[in-house]
Amino acid sequence: MKPAIDRRLAVVTGGCGGMGIACAREFGGSHDLLLTDISAERVARTQEQLRDEGYIVRDCVAGDLADADVIDKLMQAIDSHGRLGVLIHTAGVSSGMAEWHRILRTNVIGTRLLLGAIESRLSKGSVGVLIASVAGHLAPADREVDALLTSNTPPEELLGKMEQHLNRLAAAQGQNGSFVYSGLSGPAYGVSKRATIREAALRSAAWAKKGARIVSISPGIIWTPMGRYEVEHGQAASIVLEQTSLHRWGTAMDIARAAAFLASDDASFITGTDLRIDGGMVPARLGEGY
Repeated sequence: MKPAIDRRLAVVTGGCGGMGIACAREFGGSHDLLLTDISAERVARTQEQLRDEGYIVRDCVAGDLADADVIDKLMQAIDSHGRLGVLIHTAGVSSGMAEWHRILRTNVIGTRLLLGAIESRLSKGSVGVLIASVAGHLAPADREVDALLTSNTPPEELLGKMEQHLNRLAAAQGQNGSFVYSGLSGPAYGVSKRATIREAALRSAAWAKKGARIVSISPGIIWTPMGRYEVEHGQAASIVLEQTSLHRWGTAMDIARAAAFLASDDASFITGTDLRIDGGMVPARLGEGY
């Protein structure tokens, strides 16, 4: 009798988004899927769609990952359906989609709660792939902000302290003319994605002790509903598209295939780092001094 194939779980957050669905399809051939997204209706519909395509979707969890109760439900689902193989964390909101406090709540607090909870489920071979953004590379390296966003400061206190920092960063960026922002959403998005990149770096040693790896990916302009919305509604995103050296949009599969490589044994010596997939936008943006 042939031994049973060991199919671990691939947990995909933001599982209804363009990158989330692409990653679910990419990993669904070798992993059983567990999806989470904020909308119960959408995540149930996506689960049904993927099952109709032949993928094994063990469960779906709906809700805001910045809510501890939702995190608990997700961890219970993981515990019920198998060993964690891969975490693909695509959930997030962009500068054109929300006010600054929701951006920080989702992108920073939600990510922190998710990673803090999932670390007890790691085993040898587990891999985390966090979706950051090129905005995290362009955001200022501010020691006070970096320290605050990677601290254990309670959520409401963190948001209160961050508002003054965002006002300061917005004023400085407005003076040098490097970005086009509306209110505090732009700087909030940039520092939130810088925080995502730093989460992968700072947690990598603890993950390594369990035989696990964690990395981040920083996409540029990607042809997803979120990416198109940003270009249509935000000047900053339009500038990014114009400055992409390869002169095309990236696709969700560009990200999914890179995630698959980073989660594979071929990438077994890669951890705590960020892979920028931006069509050459960041070096073009920053010029020869990069």
